[in-house]
Amino acid sequence: MQVTDIKGLLPYNVLPIKHKYLLTTRYGSWVLLDADEYAHVQRRTVDVASPLYMTLARAGLVATDENLKEIVRNYRSINANMLNGPSLHIISVTSRCNFNCSYCHTSAPIAKGVDMTRETAIKVLENVFRTPSKAVTIEFQGGECLLNWPIVQFIIENARKLNELEKKDLRITAVTNLSLMTDDKIQFLMDNQVSICTSLDGPAVVHDRNRPLRGEQATHHLVTKWIRAIQHEGTLRSRTHPIGALPTITKQSLPYPKEIVDEYVAHHLPEIHLRPLNYLGIAVTRWKEIGYTAEEFISFWQAAADYILELNKKGVPIKERLLATMLTKILKKQDPFYTELMSPCGAGRTQIAYEYDGSVYTCDEGRMLGEDLFKLGHVMKDQYTDMMASDTLLSTIAASILDNYTCKTCAYLPWCGTCPVLNVSEQGNILPKMKESMRHKIYFAQFSWLFEKIVSDPKALPIFMGWVSLPQLPHPTEPKSCHK
Repeated sequence: MQVTDIKGLLPYNVLPIKHKYLLTTRYGSWVLLDADEYAHVQRRTVDVASPLYMTLARAGLVATDENLKEIVRNYRSINANMLNGPSLHIISVTSRCNFNCSYCHTSAPIAKGVDMTRETAIKVLENVFRTPSKAVTIEFQGGECLLNWPIVQFIIENARKLNELEKKDLRITAVTNLSLMTDDKIQFLMDNQVSICTSLDGPAVVHDRNRPLRGEQATHHLVTKWIRAIQHEGTLRSRTHPIGALPTITKQSLPYPKEIVDEYVAHHLPEIHLRPLNYLGIAVTRWKEIGYTAEEFISFWQAAADYILELNKKGVPIKERLLATMLTKILKKQDPFYTELMSPCGAGRTQIAYEYDGSVYTCDEGRMLGEDLFKLGHVMKDQYTDMMASDTLLSTIAASILDNYTCKTCAYLPWCGTCPVLNVSEQGNILPKMKESMRHKIYFAQFSWLFEKIVSDPKALPIFMGWVSLPQLPHPTEPKSCHK
């Protein structure tokens, strides 16, 4: 029977993906259809008794009495960040650093007067525990956080004490270049269940160019030495993956996509986040030397992602972290609480950052901008509730709602986001020209890479499901099947 409407069909966006059509709703529902199936949807000639209607219903493209609650539940799950206060609290305990990274955002020469004091640390902790979020992560940043080790210890010990009363799901992470690490510090961090994260930009030929010590001394040997030491201590304590690492990709990194991935495999690091440069800090003044176009980064990234997928097919356990984050939303229908992949952006809502002097910013990038455009207040002068209701935060939220831009018609709308800080640094305006945004171009290419692999490579989806710990389901491009 031919019909002229599809009962319960939700508004959708569409994008051709190879020989398929990707249809998505703002609720996170999606399906891949062939040309004939999509033509029937376009013409609204789908019988409610047909297999195609059943496919659309299972995927959540049409709302029925049977699936409406699931559609709503999935939407809430993907956007769980809307229901919580800030859960990630980034604390810069010092602006000092002993490295001279080519792309540094916040470092300053070793000097006095740029370290957090105990008085400020106490106020920061009070602010941290005022969040209504049941989960709290404290992340130490810098500069190099180990240059103010006494305050790192002080905050860790007092956060644990405060949490005996607050009963939060408390997690603590130290982000460090590892150059000042010692066995005693490892013992303290492990004893206090602190996760450790470092920067490893790849093999020595890449890392040492990107991340030398002041005086241009090589650092690759230091970083890898302490990675091994922390992994050894973690093994003794039966801790799985006690240290993580992140590379930052510069122009010098672009010729080495496979070598950078191989470096992570060699050091038994199970995931790698291939991060583009942020147009912030020193990177702005050195962009011609270390920067690149979106297209150049995408070419590098695709080569690395293809290689990671091939390694997985050979049984090598490594995943690309941002892809896993995207897949958590797409396949698992869960919110990974990744600040930039939210609409509105999670800056100030799911994350806030504290400068060494007690200044509070919407996010770590807002702290790095070098001006107070994203400053919420100061822990010594302002109340938590006032900062959370500030014009600064409300403006950040309003400027990062994707429906305000051309994104409202994009198939990747339910999973994507934008960064107001980078929009200001790149374009000089908190309201971006989205199609000119470097990060927008990169995200679009990454989402497209995922769906192209799902469409064309039957081995890709099972690997992706493993990355997000999902049981194996039918391939969504098989006849009369879809992923829910």
